[in-house]
Amino acid sequence: MSFDFKSLRAGTNASSEDSQFAQTVLEGLSREEKRLPSWLIFDDSGSEIFEEITQLENHHPSVCEFEIFHTHKQTIADILPQESFQLIELGAGDGRKTLILLEQFLKNGMQIHYAPIDISEGAIKNLVVTLESKFGNTSLTVHGLAADYFDGLDALAKDRSKKNLVLFLGSTIGNRDYPGAEHFLRQLWQSLNAEDYVMIGFDLMKNPKVLYKAYNDAKGVFQKFNLYLLDRINQKLGANFNKENFVQQGHYNWQSRAVESHIYSTKEQTVRIDALNREFHFGLWESMQTEHSYKYTQEEIERLAENNGFEIVEHLFDAKKYFVDSIWKVKK
Repeated sequence: MSFDFKSLRAGTNASSEDSQFAQTVLEGLSREEKRLPSWLIFDDSGSEIFEEITQLENHHPSVCEFEIFHTHKQTIADILPQESFQLIELGAGDGRKTLILLEQFLKNGMQIHYAPIDISEGAIKNLVVTLESKFGNTSLTVHGLAADYFDGLDALAKDRSKKNLVLFLGSTIGNRDYPGAEHFLRQLWQSLNAEDYVMIGFDLMKNPKVLYKAYNDAKGVFQKFNLYLLDRINQKLGANFNKENFVQQGHYNWQSRAVESHIYSTKEQTVRIDALNREFHFGLWESMQTEHSYKYTQEEIERLAENNGFEIVEHLFDAKKYFVDSIWKVKK
């Protein structure tokens, strides 16, 4: 029994990430149609705001996935090897959903090593503390990593003495377009051993009105999350964004089948970014895209699996079939 934490995000990695952050902002704001990726938002505070989103009652990806875990926890346990295995979670956050599985696995007498990975050091530290307080007297062992996904996987998944189950939950794969998802899955396949398992959450295509409600909440948490990107740029690059001069809105794009978040400038303004030695002009009501969440059909999900070295084991749906956690096996 052990509960520990390690960060792989120090030294040269941190310097490289700062450079990547600056270059990404420069490129995104220099485009004719400004666009910045959502990963820029995720430091400890950004991760905390995102956890607020997952607790919104109309945010169906989280609501549906909780339902799936409660309904199908024994089904998931039955698929896995009954000997010891390693449970790796990419983007673990606060681990609330995974606690449901851990409790079921331990109830079944399964020997588990849980390895949560998250870009946020604070999130992982808090999760390890929570797990130790809850499961300190059980056989569970926990090794939390603050790391990028594949840096963490490289440190964990090559041990062939245990089967791995990798969780990639919450429709996080939807942050990539279809080619981007294929690239991610090929990297994931390369990081794992034959007969390992993955479970990936996909938000399914549905009525655009349902999608609108899920990404435009009355409490303004989505706006808080997206506008935090401006705080991040101010902090890291010495910019002078004023959040009071921007608003956020989510829209469904039928051509890409993605919900896109946009930040709109409420006035004509110029923003200075000292670290880039540049100024960027925003016209009245000019948009800057900050997020996109792609929606999938079941046929697309199955094609993604088969084209990238996986065999589909089971699709687990919520009652409305709004969401699916798809379990795949690595074939090599």
